Amino acid sequence: MRELDPHTIRPCLACGATNAHLESQLPLGHQHEVWRVVCVCGQTSQQWSVSQGAAIRAWNRNLATTETIPEEPDSGLAPRRLKS
Repeated sequence: MRELDPHTIRPCLACGATNAHLESQLPLGHQHEVWRVVCVCGQTSQQWSVSQGAAIRAWNRNLATTETIPEEPDSGLAPRRLKS
């Protein structure tokens, strides 16, 4: 599965840029950094990961999910409640 390859950061869906990069921070009281992918346009993963590979997989997985799930058209109908 290419979208889960920890060495390939896929292009940003917002701007199409291919130069997204890894960002890290050391949360107060923690001994290890956490990571996420950030694009130059400001688009970023909301999820912080414990490793660089996990951050790249999260970015790619979110992009793959967004690309493969078609948006449902607004039917103008209110959602139905399920009967229990």
